Amino acid sequence: MTWPELSAHTVALFDTLVARDPRVERRTLFGCPAAFVGGHLAACVFGDRIVLKLGDADAAALYDGGEPCAFEPMPGRRMRELFVVPPQVAADRQTLEDWMQRTLTRVAARPPREPRTARRAGRSAGGRAATGVPDLPNIGPRSREMLAGAGVASLEDLRRLGSVGAFAAVRRAGGRPSLNLLWALEGALTGARWQDVAREHRTSLLLALDAELGRPAG
Repeated sequence: MTWPELSAHTVALFDTLVARDPRVERRTLFGCPAAFVGGHLAACVFGDRIVLKLGDADAAALYDGGEPCAFEPMPGRRMRELFVVPPQVAADRQTLEDWMQRTLTRVAARPPREPRTARRAGRSAGGRAATGVPDLPNIGPRSREMLAGAGVASLEDLRRLGSVGAFAAVRRAGGRPSLNLLWALEGALTGARWQDVAREHRTSLLLALDAELGRPAG
């Protein structure tokens, strides 16, 4: 599928809002700039809009009593706790900065998702940090075989491709993985349990997978 064209102005504005905050880790979501805090998505750009992770009470305040606009990258596919910043707030730099800081602080209060599988949870029996896909948790023999057949043979390969890219590579190589592999790969990269990934990030990962599989191979 095709995502809306990114607005250079909105991307530049987003960059200035999060660039100096040491809590922020910059990533992408649907190919758009995103800010994560403690491994949790806090805010992102989508087309010409800025999206914030808010509770219902904050969303109501953001919209000043009006009906909050939930973030739906596809019609009917609402992403939990994510709301589009209304135009009047986006146009007021100071108000927008205040809301961004409010959002980052709210997300920072959550227990962090440490990427422990790359250093701690992925340690081998001998106590050394895992460097290969076979050492990662929740990756069984059949999954390792499919990953190797798709050219994903090490943790470095997985980090380079990301969970969605690695899963798509398996599909393109002729593998027939279940979605549990996608959850497990994302969990291996973020340190989350695959069950938590399936519950909390199912929609965003599936949408990203749809976009990835829609691109030409290579």
